[in-house]
Amino acid sequence: MKSKVKEVLKDGAVGAGIGCAVIVPGISGGTIALITGAFKKIVTAVDHLFSKLFWKNLAILIPFGIGAVLAIAALYFPITLAFEYCMLAIVCLFAGFMIGSVPSVTDKVKDKRIKAKEIAFGVCGFFVVVLFGVLSLLFNLNTAVQQTFDNNSWYLYPIILLVGIISSTGLIVPGFSGSMLLMIIGFYDKILNLVKQISSEPGLSILRLFTFAVGVALGFVLFSKLMKKLFEKYPRETNFVVLGFLIGSIIAIFINDQMFDYFRTSLGILDFILSPIFLICGFIGSYSIVVYIRKHPENAAY
Repeated sequence: MKSKVKEVLKDGAVGAGIGCAVIVPGISGGTIALITGAFKKIVTAVDHLFSKLFWKNLAILIPFGIGAVLAIAALYFPITLAFEYCMLAIVCLFAGFMIGSVPSVTDKVKDKRIKAKEIAFGVCGFFVVVLFGVLSLLFNLNTAVQQTFDNNSWYLYPIILLVGIISSTGLIVPGFSGSMLLMIIGFYDKILNLVKQISSEPGLSILRLFTFAVGVALGFVLFSKLMKKLFEKYPRETNFVVLGFLIGSIIAIFINDQMFDYFRTSLGILDFILSPIFLICGFIGSYSIVVYIRKHPENAAY
C-alpha cells in the first residue's frame, strides 16, 4: 500500500513538472517525462486508453493530470506579471531553456553516420517553425488574433480547438515546447488572459477555455500515439525533425509579431538588465537536465 501511495505521489510530482512545461514556454513536458522515466508509462497508458483496460489506464494518468493542473495554477500569476513588465527577459529565459535542450536531441543521433535524408528532415522542421514566426510578423498575427478574440467571431472556436491540439505537442514531444509555439503565433497571452476574464465575462471565458482544453486533450491522445509509432519505426528521422523544431524555435521566439509589438511599445531598462542573466540561467537549468539524462541513460525513451 505504501509503495502504491509513493508511486502516485511521484507521478503527481512528474505531472507538476509537465504542468510547468505547459505554462512556461521553452520547457518541454516530453523532456520532463523523459528524465523522470515516466515517458513510456504515459505514452503506453494513452495508447491503450480506449481499450478494455480503460479504467486502469485512466487511473495511471490521473495523478499526472492533477499534478499538472496544480502547477499551472501556481505559476499562472507569476508568469502573467512577468510577461507584462519584462517580456524580453522572460523570453530570454525561455530561449536559454531551448538552447540548453539541444544536446538532449543531438545525443540521440550522433552515434551513427548522418544521412542526407535525415538532414533534410531537420531542415524542414527548422523552416516550419521559423516560417510561423515570420508569417506572424508579416501578417500582424498578434493584432489579428486579438481582434478575433474581441469580435468573438464563430470561427474563433475551431481555431482555439486547433491551437489546443497544436499546443499539446509540448506535453509529449521531447525538446519541443507547445506554449512557445502559442507565443509565436500570438495565442499565448490571449489564452492566459481568459482566466482573468472569468470574473467579467464568465460564460464566454469558460467556453473558450473549455474549447482549448478539449483541443489539448485530443492532441495529447493523438500525438502520444503518433510519437510512439514514430519513435519505434523512424527514431532518427523523428529526432532530426524535433531538432529542427527546437533550433528554429530559438529564432522564432524572438522574430514574431508579439515580440516586435513589445519592442516598439514596452521595452524597458529592466529587460536589458535581466535578459542576459535569465538567458544564462535558462541554459544552465536546461543543460543540467541533459547532464542528468547522460548520467541516467536508463530513463531514456526510444
